[in-house]
Amino acid sequence: MQPAELFEDTLDWLKQHYSDYRFYAERDVVWTVQTRLNGKIKELNLPYRVFNDYTMEPRVRVDLAILNDDTVDTVVEFKYEPSRARSTTNGGDIVKTKFPVVFWSEVLKDIERIQGFVRNGQTKVGYSVLIDEGGQFNWRTGPDGSEWLPWNGGGRMLWYKK
Repeated sequence: MQPAELFEDTLDWLKQHYSDYRFYAERDVVWTVQTRLNGKIKELNLPYRVFNDYTMEPRVRVDLAILNDDTVDTVVEFKYEPSRARSTTNGGDIVKTKFPVVFWSEVLKDIERIQGFVRNGQTKVGYSVLIDEGGQFNWRTGPDGSEWLPWNGGGRMLWYKK
């Protein structure tokens, strides 16, 4: 199993088990995915290592990097927008002043960075993933090459792979 395939399988697993977890911030999603990846790597005895906040170039880090030996094979950038229904004004568990968590310009910047890493040969494969738990960005058209996919109970995921 190649690192990109391992990541895609893990993202499918996350979608299936999303309601088993309670996420508050992007770091929670990254931790959950990294933990799952490391478990599968150990279970399948694969030669990969997974790092979060991995430095790709000075002052530029990615949320996750999967290395095959010492070579960066797959990088991932995440964005996570919790549902507005979780705002404290609705009796929820996220302070209303936290919203919005994600700005669309950040999503576009992640995609551009992923494109550059692949184009410059810094990685074989790159992903940008926006988990939009409450469908806040439903009205947005994704950039060329990206795709909106259904996500847990009315939310959506913007998926970009290069």
